[in-house]
Amino acid sequence: MVASPGLTVPEALSRRIADLYCAYADALDEDALESWPDFFTENALYKVLPLENFERGLPVALISAESRAMLADRVVAIRELALYAPRKLRHMTANIRVREMDASGIRLTANFMLLSTMADMPTEVFLAGRYHDRVVEDGTELRFAERICVYDSTIVPTSLVFPI
Repeated sequence: MVASPGLTVPEALSRRIADLYCAYADALDEDALESWPDFFTENALYKVLPLENFERGLPVALISAESRAMLADRVVAIRELALYAPRKLRHMTANIRVREMDASGIRLTANFMLLSTMADMPTEVFLAGRYHDRVVEDGTELRFAERICVYDSTIVPTSLVFPI
């Protein structure tokens, strides 16, 4: 993890941020979806949208949730309602950069790549893009107060079921 020029991030905080990003990816990759909402604050904002909409300031997103409760509802929908072909997902996160630190939290960006493997198919890149995050201290834990997942393409190869 690096900081923007002129910004100093204490080593202990840097490790905690790296741990947050790693634990988040591990939870999703290990299909521990029930723990996914715990990475967010109670009133967190989570969106998944194309780069074109993000750059134009358009609010339309494939996934939009405005609270931890909405994220928990999404997990229930995935587990009980959604129909999709079974697959294994791997989240790759790189170039985590602290952009700003102030009273509202730590603003970060990071690149992501989501790999998808179906049992009878070769692994393929499912989605790639950049996280735009705001992380805050919530009790003794760092949590996402905002996670805006901006994917580079204008479409996704199949329906988007799982968290990014």
